[in-house]
Amino acid sequence: MINKNEFRMNGNPNNGNGSNGNGRGKPDVRVNLFTAAEAADEPDILRLNDEIVEYEQTEELTHSPEQHAAVEKAIHDLLDAFNVNWDDPNYTDTPKRVAKAYMEYWASGYGRDPKDEVTVFPNSSRSNDIVMVKDMRFYSLCSHHLAPIEGYAAIAYIPDKNLLGLSKLGRILEIYARRFQLQERIGQQTADALMNLIKPKGVMVVLYNVTHGCMSSRGVKLHESNTTTMTSRGVFHNDPTLRSEVMSLLSLRNP
Repeated sequence: MINKNEFRMNGNPNNGNGSNGNGRGKPDVRVNLFTAAEAADEPDILRLNDEIVEYEQTEELTHSPEQHAAVEKAIHDLLDAFNVNWDDPNYTDTPKRVAKAYMEYWASGYGRDPKDEVTVFPNSSRSNDIVMVKDMRFYSLCSHHLAPIEGYAAIAYIPDKNLLGLSKLGRILEIYARRFQLQERIGQQTADALMNLIKPKGVMVVLYNVTHGCMSSRGVKLHESNTTTMTSRGVFHNDPTLRSEVMSLLSLRNP
């Protein structure tokens, strides 16, 4: 079944904060209608009668010489298909550079596990208030077109018996962002990892002002559009007042 806890809304930057122009700050709600040609170009579009299937995540990063060579060859073959001049020094080492960038940066999240990179502390002060870090810049690659995804994240949680170092919230986010991704899935995986690691009362992840290269540079070319997704777990899922409080904190401007 579709998890109603995740939703997507496209804000209009001309109105500010997803306002629909009525001054109440409500997001525009739009239904995307696809033509047959567009649907053929986008095989991932879900038809209304299709069964939703969860696919196993098989991606891995081994850092082996064999994997590096395979990625380098794939980039070489891509450029070769465009008949680049390999005598041009601008191309000579490009496959090697791109392979290194993918393995060390763009897809580095596959070689990392959150439980290996965080330290959990006891909640000795018995804090049960919202802990939130916002305006965390993140970068990812769209799994549909390998185009850039860039935006900001806010992560909030209410502790139970454990606390997490604030910087580790950003680290967990980066682990899941540095993969071939969907924006919705980054939020879901980040929230689920936090629930499993520190078992808080609840987690909320908001990814906002996110731009998608596949949407701004191709297709309908929505150059000024940005996307917001919200994922909530635990008490945030069950209490709309808590969700509203997080969104209010998110709207506060930095001094």
